[in-house]
Amino acid sequence: MVAADPRRRRSDAAVTARSVAVLRAPAPYDLVRTLSCGQAFGWRCEMSAAGVFAGRRVSLRQCGEEITVSGLDDEVVLLRLRHYLSVDDPLVEIETTLRQDRVLRVVIPTTSGIAILRQDPWECLVSFIISAFNNIPKIELTLGKLVDRFGEAGPDGVRTFPTAEALAEASLRTLRACVLGYRAPYVRDVARQIARGGFDLDAPGWAPYDEARTMLLALPGVGEKVADCVLLFGYGKGEAFPVDVWVKRAVERRYFGGRTQSERRIREFARERFGRLAGYAQQHLFTYARSRLRRSSGVTAAGARRRTPRSPRSR
Repeated sequence: MVAADPRRRRSDAAVTARSVAVLRAPAPYDLVRTLSCGQAFGWRCEMSAAGVFAGRRVSLRQCGEEITVSGLDDEVVLLRLRHYLSVDDPLVEIETTLRQDRVLRVVIPTTSGIAILRQDPWECLVSFIISAFNNIPKIELTLGKLVDRFGEAGPDGVRTFPTAEALAEASLRTLRACVLGYRAPYVRDVARQIARGGFDLDAPGWAPYDEARTMLLALPGVGEKVADCVLLFGYGKGEAFPVDVWVKRAVERRYFGGRTQSERRIREFARERFGRLAGYAQQHLFTYARSRLRRSSGVTAAGARRRTPRSPRSR
């Protein structure tokens, strides 16, 4: 139990009582919109959000500028949750800057409040390798099976995300039983590189965006979109602009008069136009396009066209 301290500023820490904590979330922060816009998997969001954090089941509910947290009573973990949710991001400044763009000026009134989550790079990397040419229910099924099979039990019996060492020792047969399919060798090979010191998971975080991107693209199963997702959501590289079907359509329609553009051209355009806020622009465009274009045929819930994959490099 973490006792409430009246001297502590609510903007800087959690105030808890009876295993319920309150996190300050200045407007326009929107919890449900942030957790349900394709950045992370496993959160169940309606009026509130439920999921697992740090091996504990948690329930989050926002009321105005406060988020009530049920299920956590450890101040260190609460501070980690606060960091993960990015409730301290200067969203007013970010959205004010983005609204200077003629398209986002129209988009943001319907998408306001999205923050970029600060995820664990390892979990983010595995999650987005699994996400390639996949749909959200199957992604979450696979991640759940990996956690059940390879994760360590947390304080209340909930298992944590498996370590690289655990997945490095797994057989392909066992991994495929977790509904990984053709992605099983990619996940194991990446885990082995990290577990055996062949890839420094911290290195992309210290490197400039282009260098970090090159590092990730050298990993098995990591293509252009996966690399940018991990750079944005796992390493906080704001220049990253993941391009999927939703974003590609939105950019082509809103900025290029409906003319088809390559994914590379779209990424370059976004970096030139938005700079270090490209990732935020992407999230607003993705959320807006997905809500408006959901009826389009041939598109999975994760935003990729259904087709038979050829090789990781083709992505």
